[in-house]
Formats: sequence, C-alpha cells, structure tokens
Amino acid sequence: MVKIKRAPSFTLCIVICSHSSSAFVTRLPMQQEKIRVQARSKLLSLPIDDFERRQRVNTFLQSTEKSSIDTDNPDYDDEDESAPWVLRQITFLGLSAPDTDDNGQVIEKEDGAALDVQNLSDFLMDIGACSVSITDADAETEEEDPLFDEPSLTTCVNDLDDDEMSEKELNEWAVVINDVAAGRNIWKRCDVTAHFPSSMFDVSSIVDSIRYTFHCPSNPRYKVDNVPDRDWIKHVQESWTPIVTRESKFVLRFPWHEDKLVMQACQNMEREKMQEAMAKQFSSGVKREGAVVHFESNEDDPMTGVIDLLAKQKTREYVQIQLEGGIAFGTGEHPTTQLCLDWVRDKVEEQLENDYGDNSINFIDYGAGSGVLGIAAAAVVRDFNQNKRRSKKEPGATKSINAVGVEIDADAIHIANNNAKMNQVEMVNYLPTLDSLDGESLSVVMRAIQKKRNKALKSLPDEMNGPIFDLCVANILAEPLVSLAPTIASLVKSGGEIGLSGVLATKADSVADAYQIFFDDVTISDEEGGWVLITGKRK
Repeated sequence: MVKIKRAPSFTLCIVICSHSSSAFVTRLPMQQEKIRVQARSKLLSLPIDDFERRQRVNTFLQSTEKSSIDTDNPDYDDEDESAPWVLRQITFLGLSAPDTDDNGQVIEKEDGAALDVQNLSDFLMDIGACSVSITDADAETEEEDPLFDEPSLTTCVNDLDDDEMSEKELNEWAVVINDVAAGRNIWKRCDVTAHFPSSMFDVSSIVDSIRYTFHCPSNPRYKVDNVPDRDWIKHVQESWTPIVTRESKFVLRFPWHEDKLVMQACQNMEREKMQEAMAKQFSSGVKREGAVVHFESNEDDPMTGVIDLLAKQKTREYVQIQLEGGIAFGTGEHPTTQLCLDWVRDKVEEQLENDYGDNSINFIDYGAGSGVLGIAAAAVVRDFNQNKRRSKKEPGATKSINAVGVEIDADAIHIANNNAKMNQVEMVNYLPTLDSLDGESLSVVMRAIQKKRNKALKSLPDEMNGPIFDLCVANILAEPLVSLAPTIASLVKSGGEIGLSGVLATKADSVADAYQIFFDDVTISDEEGGWVLITGKRK
C-alpha cells in the first residue's frame, strides 16, 4: 500500500507491488516551502475537535522551520544532503495492531509496537512526508502470511459495521483476516516507510510527534536510510529481463532489451525444460552393476521420453512481442497473463490447423490493457503465414485474423494501439458501448471521452457488437467478470470459446456459475500461483 503526496513539480514515481508486500521508490524535486504549505493546508483541513492531532502537526512544522534553507544564497549547493529534492527515509519496524479489552479500550504494549498503520501513514503525510508505504514485516520469512484478494467493497472486515453487510457478502467480497490482524492493519506485523526531503528530516521531532500523538509508552523501533540518487528508470529496466512463457513460447521484450539478452532468456528456458524432462525420465533412480551404472526407467530406452518431449517442443517456434507497457496492465509477468497467453496460442493454432471453410479468425480481448493478448493472437497468425510462404511444400491458403480489444481506460487504448503498430499486427482497440456499462464504468468512460486527446477514440462498432467472435479472452477480476457475463456472452458466436482469468481460485466457482448459463463445458482448465483459467464453449 502506497500513499503519494502529489505536487506540480514531481518528476518520477515508480511503484512496484507484489502479492504480499509493496515497495516504493521516488525522486520528487520539491521545494521545502511548498511541502510546508501543503502540510499546513492539511493541518487546517483536520476536524476542529481533533485538537491534539492539530497541535502535534503544528509543533512539528514549527520545529522544521528552524532548519530552513536559503536557496537564493550564492553559496547554496544544490547537491548538498540538505537540498529539498534529496530524500531521506525512516522505517518504523514490526508494527502490530493495538489490542483492545472487552470495553474496546486499547491495551498498551511496552515495546511501543502497537500502532494503527493506516492512521500512522496519514499522520506522516500530514507532517510533510512525500510518500508512505506499508509493507509486510514478515515478507519472505516463515512467518509470512500472503493475503490474496481483489479490491471491492471493503479491504478488511474490521472496517465495517455489523449492519452494513450480510455475512454472505462479507465472506464473498471482504478480506477476512481471522486471528491475524485487528483494527485496520493489513498484515500481522507491518513496516511503515516514509520519505521526507532531507531539509525537513528531523528524526527526533518525527519520532517524538508519533509517540505523543499515539500515546506510545515508548518510541517505536525504526531505522533511517538515505534514498540513493540514481536513474530509477534505468535501474528498473536493468532488473526487468525478457519474459519467456513456458508452454506457449511467447517472448515478451521491451524496447531496451537487446537481441543477445532475448536469445539468452530463450536458451535458459530451453535448458530448464530439458533438465526437468531428464529428471522426470530418470526419476526412478540408478542402480550399479560392478563398474556400470544403469539409469532405471519404465521405458526400454531411457532417452525415448526426453526425445519425444523435445520433438514436440520443436514443432512450436518462439513468437516475439515487443511491449511499451506504460500505465496499462499486461506486461506478461503476472500468472494470469501467462495462463491467458497459453490459452490464446493453443486456441489460435487450433483455428489455423482446422479448415472450416473460413480463413479468417475473429478474436476479441475484453479488458485489453496493454493489448498483449490480442497482439499475441495476431502475431501467431502472422508467423503462421510467414512460415507458409517460406515453405517449399504446397503453401496453401494464408489465414487472417480480426483482432479487437475493448477497454474502458482511454490511456490503455492509446498504448495498446501503439503496441500493435510496433509489432506490425492489425489490432484495433475500442471503448465499450455505453449501454454495456454500469454506473462507475460509465462515469470513467464519459470523463475520458471529454478530453481532447481522446476525441478520436470510438466505441465498439455495431457490426462487431454481436455474436461474431470465435475466441474471446478476458483477463480482468472475478467481480467484474461476473457482472460482464451477459455482455461477453453476447459477443461470442455459437461454438465459440472463452478463456477467463484474473480470477483467484477462491473466486472460481462464482465466476463459473455466472457463465454456465451461456456456455457449455465451463471448467477450471489451468491454475498457477493461486490464479485460475476458466474456459467454456458458447451454447
């Protein structure tokens, strides 16, 4: 969880989130006085009856004014540690939710570690932090308890009054953390990290303000670090290697990836698959007869299985896709994207191999994001035709694909269209039709089309807004997939197939139930990392 203080002068924010923790890196060149003005504005917005909190914020601001920097001074060095854009960070360690007695009164802990991290993060923002992140203190340890759920009506059962939702609704959509966390904490123990401009960074004032405001019996544990001044874009790019999907053999590369790095990623994947195949083949072990060691295998020839597996893999060539993800979802790293990519390649190849008398495939990606799934489908057809042309045998008729994306995010549509052009495939992305949207989604689309740069965006044309698609993939989330079931079903022709993901295993049944009305053979066909792929065939 990350909170960011936005200012007109910020230059770069990079947020990296995972299933159980989040990391935040920022370089915000703000002037000290602007931060102080914002903090004072926040102070004035606090409730009148919140006198003590207002007093503590005001005291902190007064203490920081003593260290003000005269940036007009000719001796002022903009690379100095105290420059407003140089950041320092303070991390409060191992915070747990406060315990309460039968009367609801907080039971104080001697170590000062009992703090509501949500309130603490708000307070840190109040006193001038540029950003605050909350992470799992037990991440990557035996004590880690990953929490998987999707954003919905609530983030924690403790945030709701008993009368607000039924027990059924709570169990279906709330993150119920029994006997793990209380109050509004997310994990059993949390770390809270705040970034401050070094010119305002007074550790004693920050810690004292927290101790007095939250009535801590002692100071919470904390550590202080410098935020290195580096090219964060380059730093992230260097750690982001090409993504190679295991079964479908897609290679997702980004503009900064050189061919040598892409080839190395493919070689590593092939080496890994060969090692696993051989380990499986010789899983029965070995036996020794004198100086001779025999591999035990159920096959007459122990290499038969390995050779068969490798021969099968060689029938499928790697398909490269270049992406410029930007702010659009779909870079290929997430298990749901990889599940969908596997399904896309299998189903598109089935369409190419079977002659139905129609050489064109109609494909739609509902919730297209970066366009990666539609581009992948079109790229498979593109490479199929290129191989046909190069073949010395009878080339046969070429195939075509009508790849379409639907997305409510206007920025994502621009990105997806650019990605399609970059990969030299035909894929067009549209906004959904207005009559298919609910209140919130409709509001998002209406705001988007009012912007000048989005005037050229169009809704899904009438000739495509019907049961014409052979294949439909939707990688969204369980709740919107359930509500979109009638809309998605209306786009798939009889006998056409769907591949749905973005669905946690715990939500799979509710999604499957929603689609069984319209589709036959609705099943969970694959699973990876707690996420599932649901498939079906249109009635």
